[in-house]
Amino acid sequence: MIHSDLQGARTRLRPITAGDLPTLAGIARQPGVQPWWTDTTESGLKSALLDAPDTSSWAVMVDGELAGAVSAYDVGWPPGASVGLAILLGDSWQDRGLGTEVLSVVIAHIISERGVHRFTVDPAAANKRAIRAYEKLGFRRVGVMRQSEPAPDATWRDCMLMDLLAPELIDRSAD
Repeated sequence: MIHSDLQGARTRLRPITAGDLPTLAGIARQPGVQPWWTDTTESGLKSALLDAPDTSSWAVMVDGELAGAVSAYDVGWPPGASVGLAILLGDSWQDRGLGTEVLSVVIAHIISERGVHRFTVDPAAANKRAIRAYEKLGFRRVGVMRQSEPAPDATWRDCMLMDLLAPELIDRSAD
């Protein structure tokens, strides 16, 4: 996948490094983040953000501070036509529109560089804050994937599959 620095109005995205993992693990264990991430250890984040095949991950920088991470990874068929997204932002960076900005920047970059047609997210069905944020960006609910991911307590939880088609984002950005 394409992996370069990206700039938003209030955020800068740069490729994640192994040196970011201790801070990201601390962010992933914050009360507003931890319930929604399966593995918040450094090794778990390394597997998801640095070592996963066909994945690009960026550190989210706000005012020079590491605020979280975002990753994009190929999903579905045909290869390269659909990209899944995941984002984590520390508690003090939430509810400020930063997640929406970060995802908009990443999606626009991927559309322009690769011509991707479809983007998906799959937050925990109980994560109402994330679902509202994705809907604000234009993602639509596709349906509930029953018991689709392990929760931090080792039980299985439902996730809300949501998608956004490239023309929908482009149409919204013209407003």
